[in-house]
Amino acid sequence: MTVALNPAKYCRRLAGLLLASVLLAACSVNPATGERNFTGLMSPQQELQVGREQHPLVLAQFGGDYDDAAIAAYIDRIGQSLARVSDLPNLDFTFTLLDSDVVNAFALPGGYVYISRGLLALATSEAELAGVLSHEIGHITARHSAQRYSQSVVAGLGSALFGAVVGAELGQAAQFGAAAYLKSYSRGQELEADQLGVRYLARAGYDTAAMASFLAKLQAQSALEARATGRPDPADRFNIMATHPRTADRVAAAIASANATPVPNPRRGVTDYLNTIDGLSYQGSAAQGFIRGNRFIHPDLGFQFEVPPGFKLSNDPNKVLARGEDGAVIIFDSAGEPFAGSMTSYIRDQWAKDLALTDLEAIEINGFQAATGNAVVSGKAGRFDLRPLAIRFSDDLIFRFIFQTPADQTASLSEALRRTTFSFRRLSAQERNSLRPLTIRIAKVGAGDTAASLARRMALPDLQEDWFRVINGLEPNAQPQPGTLVKLVSE
Repeated sequence: MTVALNPAKYCRRLAGLLLASVLLAACSVNPATGERNFTGLMSPQQELQVGREQHPLVLAQFGGDYDDAAIAAYIDRIGQSLARVSDLPNLDFTFTLLDSDVVNAFALPGGYVYISRGLLALATSEAELAGVLSHEIGHITARHSAQRYSQSVVAGLGSALFGAVVGAELGQAAQFGAAAYLKSYSRGQELEADQLGVRYLARAGYDTAAMASFLAKLQAQSALEARATGRPDPADRFNIMATHPRTADRVAAAIASANATPVPNPRRGVTDYLNTIDGLSYQGSAAQGFIRGNRFIHPDLGFQFEVPPGFKLSNDPNKVLARGEDGAVIIFDSAGEPFAGSMTSYIRDQWAKDLALTDLEAIEINGFQAATGNAVVSGKAGRFDLRPLAIRFSDDLIFRFIFQTPADQTASLSEALRRTTFSFRRLSAQERNSLRPLTIRIAKVGAGDTAASLARRMALPDLQEDWFRVINGLEPNAQPQPGTLVKLVSE
């Protein structure tokens, strides 16, 4: 007796068997944990390819390298000492210091590890820096990016796409995108990276408790940054709290469960670390621009502008934001490509072509060709007035402002925002040479010094003692001890 088969049902059953067999074959033994993981859709060779291809994109997105050869060499020395005792000692690791205020650290496949200038300003010892680096090395040796990529491919596969992917060369792993690799890891992967990081810290002779002590500083800094900038969720700056969602309890559990051999006389390296970062740029750099009061200053490119009093400035790698207490926002950035036409045509035909613009006009701002117009947008938050402004700074560089105001606040803010428009100007040669970002300076605590007295030496507009305590890891009621070194922020 012959039974007729349902073709669609048969194909689904066959696809399921094929998928199961491929998934089984795609599991491999993890070199760091000894467990079988699903990583087969990204080979170690592809991880190297991904890292090489994404590295320049990461540099472009996160401010580029910070220009200090001595600090870069110090970080590389620490990172390589940890890499040598990792479970992939033969992998060619690359350690990069990013010129970014955002406190962050992350890793790409293939041995690429990044930390930010903002993270260096927050850490207080070599052991804390090593703890961050070892955690990122743990993500690499555990092949977490390969796991995430392989799982994402399978999760999005239809039967036709599955056949194409299985039969194709998986070069598209390199096209997964840097942002995808930098998304937050799972809770299990974070625990695993902490456990591996503790293992590598102990092998290299560092104090394993430094991993938890840095996390405490990070949480205090994140809370203070939200309070200082008026941004309740600083994770929208892509900081380490967003990419590595960990708690003190989880890190403590990881340290306890790592079963690392206790280190006799573990290294903390406080003095070496602080002396190395003496002079580090703080809250901006000459290459990325910096904030001074209500001014944004960019010495390398040679311009500045001012925002109205009461607006809180923040400098991200790709834009500058200023937020008013009434919901108004100023966004400043640059155009991605040169534009040969007029500034009115740039706004109308390229930048803001999807807006219903009114009152589009050409203007001149301190010798620069510029144009501006008006538009109205509505959304869940209500009705807003937008004013785009484009300024031709040079033949190949256009700067852009967007002034966004709640409709009922536009009239009252009009004059203040007009002053911001015409505050944009070129810096003189003397200003470019003399205007410098704030820097970290190391000082020795004297017999009569207190947190309050030392904080008065901080060149910050407000919350001086709060910031002094955060960057030096001082609890609310603790006092710095005479003879110890502390960080100050100086002009």
